[in-house]
Amino acid sequence: MDYASLIIPAVFLVIGGSFLFRRVKYGSWTGAFLGGTVRRTVGKVDLERMWMTSRTLTVNSMESSDSAEQLVGLVLTSKAPMAVRVSPFKMTREQALDLSRLLQEAAK
Repeated sequence: MDYASLIIPAVFLVIGGSFLFRRVKYGSWTGAFLGGTVRRTVGKVDLERMWMTSRTLTVNSMESSDSAEQLVGLVLTSKAPMAVRVSPFKMTREQALDLSRLLQEAAK
């Protein structure tokens, strides 16, 4: 019996099952990728729109799964024909306030 033909699908099933379990546990794909529960989506900013591509930054208010710590989740989504790239970032409240101050300073 060829075990390689069983191992490769088993690895994919374990990885896929892990993602699906996290999706159910946290209630959203964003929560699954960042490891916390999304309390609310604060808003979205369209960063770039070109011919058939777009980039959007989404800001989420989150709660850590380990504790009741408040987190901020940033999700950069790039869309192109037949492709989507999602880059999630998780920050503590202090890091988000520092980023806010830096953005206000840069916008002056």
